[in-house]
Amino acid sequence: MEPKVYPALTFSDFWIKKFTALFYRFDKTGDGVLTIEDFTISAELMIKLVGFKGEKAAAMRHNMMELWQLFSPDRSDKKITLEEFLEVHKEVARNSFHDHNIQNKNALFWFDCIDADGNGVISQTEHEVFFEFFGIDKKLSPAVFKKIDLNQDGKISREEFAAALVDFSFSEDPNSPYNDFYGPVDVE
Repeated sequence: MEPKVYPALTFSDFWIKKFTALFYRFDKTGDGVLTIEDFTISAELMIKLVGFKGEKAAAMRHNMMELWQLFSPDRSDKKITLEEFLEVHKEVARNSFHDHNIQNKNALFWFDCIDADGNGVISQTEHEVFFEFFGIDKKLSPAVFKKIDLNQDGKISREEFAAALVDFSFSEDPNSPYNDFYGPVDVE
């Protein structure tokens, strides 16, 4: 699958809206800031939902802490505000805009989290777990799953997943079918 070329990001109000929704989905404690606790809770929730054990559970904890380090490279007790979260994502977007390796690394991180059975594809059930992880009603999963499953074979490949996540990150089109990759945009 050839990578889609996107226009330079302007960080439109709609882009901000998408990433604001994502911020609140990561705020597992509901206190309006992100802390290391939110990422620790996230790791444990994904481990529980997917059923990871041993090395896979340890890898999930490690990966979530690496994700936390993206936001707080200087210390673990930092509180990340929505504004700081948005600035980090803007910087990441600026730095990885034309680097498909960086884009795909993020996509594959989430893909591997969701692909619980390790068979190289995401099933409808596994996608429901992804939505559950982000606190999204599982009933909304089938419609989003169908949009991501481009060839409609009943499973999401790594390529389909990566294309959808990259589109979420770099498209400012309010009509993109991937805007609800992480669930509905209209939340807070």
